[in-house]
Amino acid sequence: MMDVSQLPSVDGLLVTADNPARADLSRMDYERCAALHNYLVRYAWVSEGRPLASLHGNNTFFTTHGAVAEDLRPRLHPSLAAFLATAILPPADGPEPAPFFFWASGLSDPDDLFADQVTDLFDEPEDSIVCLYFPNIGQGGEFGGGLFYHQGFHRAAVFMHMDDYDYALPVEAHPSLWHPLETVLSNWIDLIQLGKITASPRDAPALFGSEKIGPWEWRPYSEAQVTTCVSAWDLLCNAIEARILPLLPPTSATTNAVEPEPLLASSVLDAASVPDPCFARAFLSRARRPQFRFIAPGLLLPPTDVSEFAALQPFTRLPRDAQAVPPVCLFPAARSELKADLTGWSSPFCNDFRATSANSPVPSQVSAGVYSESVERNAYDNAEEGFRLLLPYGLEGNVGDESAGARKSDGSFVRAGTAVELFQHGYKPFGGDYYRPQRLERLFDHWRKMVDEGIWSVGPQGVEGTIDTFRHADTAHWRDYVIPPTW
Repeated sequence: MMDVSQLPSVDGLLVTADNPARADLSRMDYERCAALHNYLVRYAWVSEGRPLASLHGNNTFFTTHGAVAEDLRPRLHPSLAAFLATAILPPADGPEPAPFFFWASGLSDPDDLFADQVTDLFDEPEDSIVCLYFPNIGQGGEFGGGLFYHQGFHRAAVFMHMDDYDYALPVEAHPSLWHPLETVLSNWIDLIQLGKITASPRDAPALFGSEKIGPWEWRPYSEAQVTTCVSAWDLLCNAIEARILPLLPPTSATTNAVEPEPLLASSVLDAASVPDPCFARAFLSRARRPQFRFIAPGLLLPPTDVSEFAALQPFTRLPRDAQAVPPVCLFPAARSELKADLTGWSSPFCNDFRATSANSPVPSQVSAGVYSESVERNAYDNAEEGFRLLLPYGLEGNVGDESAGARKSDGSFVRAGTAVELFQHGYKPFGGDYYRPQRLERLFDHWRKMVDEGIWSVGPQGVEGTIDTFRHADTAHWRDYVIPPTW
C-alpha cells in the first residue's frame, strides 16, 4: 500500500457540495487547478517508488518546451497560461514518466495543444478549444481524444475519442456536460480516494490480471464503494420511512433500538450461488432491511426465503469464466410474470451472460427488476458497483418531440425500444467507456430525490405505483428520470 502521507493534502481544494467550484467562470481558478494537477503528478511519481524530493517543482510546460511554448502565450487566456506556468511536469531527462492519470497521458505538447480541427468542425471561436491533456492512446483513448478546455467558457470535458464529439459539442448546446477544470480533477482524485483506481509500480501485477496504464489500475469495485452505497441506501430508506410513519396507527409507529437485519443473510446468498466476494453480496449482506416492501414503483425488496431468492437468479449458476461475475437480481418486479427481453445484443450483460444463439444456456427473457452489473474483472473500465434496470417493455426515446422522450445522463435519447438504458450514463464527461453502467449508489440518491420532491408518493407499504410508472420517462417528465452526469 502506497504511503500518501508524504504528499500535501488537497482535501480543502477538492470540489464537493460544501466546497463548490469557482462560481466566476470568467477565468480558470488556476491556483486550485494547478494544486490538484500537481497532486496527481506527485501521486503517480511516488507510486512507482520514486522519492518525492526528486520531483522538481520548476519543471513546467514553459520551462520544458521553451521558445515553442512561449510563442503560444498570446493565444492563451492569461489564467490558462498561469496554470501551465504552475502545473508541474515530470523531469524530461528522468526515467520514463508515468501517465498523468488513467484517462490522460499528460499535458499536451505545444504542437497538440490547440484543437483547431475541432474548433473549425463545430464553428467555435478561433483558439477557443484546447486539448489540455493528451489521451492514453490504445488504452481506452484514441487520437482526437483528450481533456478539452474551452477558453471562452472556462470549462472542460473528457473525450475518449472523436466519436464522443457530438455528445458534448458545441458547448452551448450541452452546458451540463462541461465543468470547471477543478471539478474534473476532483472527480479523478475521488476515484483514487475511493480505491476505484489504484497506483503501484508498473511492473507489479494487477489484482485481477487486468492491463495497467503505467502505475494506474482500475478495480472492479472497492470496499469504500460498498460503504457509500449502503449509506445511500440508508438515506433512501429513511426518506421512505419518514413518510410512512404518519400513515401508521400510533401503536404501529413506535420504534425500538433492535439492530436491523440485513437485506439478506449469507445463507440465502450462498444458496443462490452469489459469488463471494462480490459487490452485490457485500451490499445485500450489509444494507439494512426496512419494514416496508416497495423500494420503487412496482419493485420489491429481495425475498428472504432461500428458495424464492434463488428462483429469481437466472445467471448465478451458469458456467462462466473464472474472472466473470454474474448479474444478481436485487429488486424484483412485484409481478413475477413480467419479463424483460434480453434477446441477442439487447442484453447489457457481458459475454458469459448473453444469449448468443438459440441453444445458449443463458435465458433470453428474465424477470424484470434491478440487477447488479455483470463484469469480467480483468477487463478495462468495468463497474461491479453498477446496476441495470430491466423493464418489461421498451421505451420510445426519440419521439420527434424535444419536450419528451427518455434520455440518458448525457442528454441523448435512449435507443428506441430499449428496456435496459433508463438511468444510465451514456457519454461520460469525466472520462471512461460509454457502456460502463451507472453506480447503484447514484440510483439510490436519485430515487431519494424523487421521494423527497414528491414525484413518487409513499404509502404504508412503501413507494406507490406500478412498474409502468417508469414509462413517465418517455413523457414531458423525462428530466425526473435522468441522473445528472458524474463519473
